[in-house]
Amino acid sequence: MRQSLKDLIDKTIIYKYSLPCSAHKIESVNLSNHNDDCYDYSNDDDLIELIYNSIIEYSFSEFDLTEKDYMSIALYTQIRYKETDTDRTKLSYGFYGEVLLYSILYHIYKSKPLISRGYFFSPLEKSEAKGYDSFHLIENDDNVELWLGEVKFRQAFCCSETSSVKSAVDGLEKALSDDYLRDNILAMYNIKNNFDIKDTKIEKILNNWNGNPIQIIKEVKKYNMTLVYPIFIIYENNEDSYNENITKVVNKINEKFEKQSYDLSIDYKLFFIFLPVSEVKKIKQEVIEWIESKKPLLS
Repeated sequence: MRQSLKDLIDKTIIYKYSLPCSAHKIESVNLSNHNDDCYDYSNDDDLIELIYNSIIEYSFSEFDLTEKDYMSIALYTQIRYKETDTDRTKLSYGFYGEVLLYSILYHIYKSKPLISRGYFFSPLEKSEAKGYDSFHLIENDDNVELWLGEVKFRQAFCCSETSSVKSAVDGLEKALSDDYLRDNILAMYNIKNNFDIKDTKIEKILNNWNGNPIQIIKEVKKYNMTLVYPIFIIYENNEDSYNENITKVVNKINEKFEKQSYDLSIDYKLFFIFLPVSEVKKIKQEVIEWIESKKPLLS
């Protein structure tokens, strides 16, 4: 990751506190089995610049900005973006939140990307890349965490049929299952030559796999791997104070949803990351303007 992008993340994304928070008397989310994290941000302009610049790292494992127009390549081959789409369609794209999740997990949570998410996109399908929204890894001698998160970037946070939280929660049973984990690891296997996994346990899992899909989960379990599943909710709040808003969000989620159990054979950590913003539509519109005016990238 470019140092300039790391500096922009530090400037833009502001850690407030984790939940439960006794100082502000805010509970954690019922669904979580790990502390939830709450963030604020510096201003809209910084966040727009951060989203725009994160497209590159999200799309490519390695790049050299002095040799090619990597932004154009990313827009055509690594993310869903089509200049002739309607404004409504452009605002519905999923990459705005996905690129932000990528950068935050990489820099703030020190979770190294296994592979840039753009490699899962198929230009032929012209739709959002399938599977988890992030593929990151933290690996120490006796601790292996595979970070496979999800992000929702919508105006409504909870709990209508179109809300961010309901959409994320409805997908948990599928996301936290052996079948889905297996299918996503198999998808990794198909493009493993693009991975930054040399000498990691993930490399050993893929190399030792004997071709039987059922064996993948057994290989994962050998290394005592934990699946870490952050749900990143970026949503609109322009009425309440920050603490009042987080309290309201958590209370509404807890009124609607209860802790669940999942068909997953390995340990997992599930937690929420909250980032309330001023105007979701305005932020996305300005990212589109940056893309179509070909604003210079950070060096």
